[in-house]
Amino acid sequence: MKPEWGWKEALASVGLMGPSLLAGTILAYAAGYLVHGKAPSSLQLAVPSQVFSYACWLVCIWLLFKVKGLSAPRELELGWPGGPAVLQYLALGPALTLGVGVLGNLLKANDLNVNLIKDILADPIARPMLLLFGVTIGPLVEEMLFRGILLPVAARTLGVAGALLLTSVPFALIHGPQYSWSWQHLVLLVGVSVAFGVVRLRSGSTMASTLTHGAYNLMMFAGYFITHKDPQL
Repeated sequence: MKPEWGWKEALASVGLMGPSLLAGTILAYAAGYLVHGKAPSSLQLAVPSQVFSYACWLVCIWLLFKVKGLSAPRELELGWPGGPAVLQYLALGPALTLGVGVLGNLLKANDLNVNLIKDILADPIARPMLLLFGVTIGPLVEEMLFRGILLPVAARTLGVAGALLLTSVPFALIHGPQYSWSWQHLVLLVGVSVAFGVVRLRSGSTMASTLTHGAYNLMMFAGYFITHKDPQL
């Protein structure tokens, strides 16, 4: 089915992420203040601010499509894949994780020690919140933006290869701070994003790439916990 939106709607969707991040951070700060009775720390804000921000963006996108008289689930092809295909898309996640691990060794992508991420994964409250976010709403929103909204529009004007590159470089860059802007990790993330894009295009389903994305993140978390030496984990 030919998408019924173009670059104007796609760029509007991207632009809505900025206000959503601001609103989400404010909401998370207010919620943290109510819960703790004082200004929340960066650790206490890290995951809730992302959850609130992505939730705000989802509301904005729903309203944008509503104003255009379109159904977001239909236009973004968010239907659940049927039958054994679900297992195939889930299995692609671990396979992709293993491939990234091999390529990471070849590129000498060192294990990074990002203090905030380490603190989150060591905290008994923040850790499950990050895990749940990382395999559900995080992959869903990122796939909706990059593979559901941007990729089809870009493919119509730039071709498949150009669209995959156009959507994969920004995807890698938004994750840059998590990897201290290590070029090796950014290259790997571009490759991962291309893989998600291929799943989206071949399956015709944004939910398919979301399943693969979520499974990939889950395996990355599992790998961290298996290899981490901190006894708290």
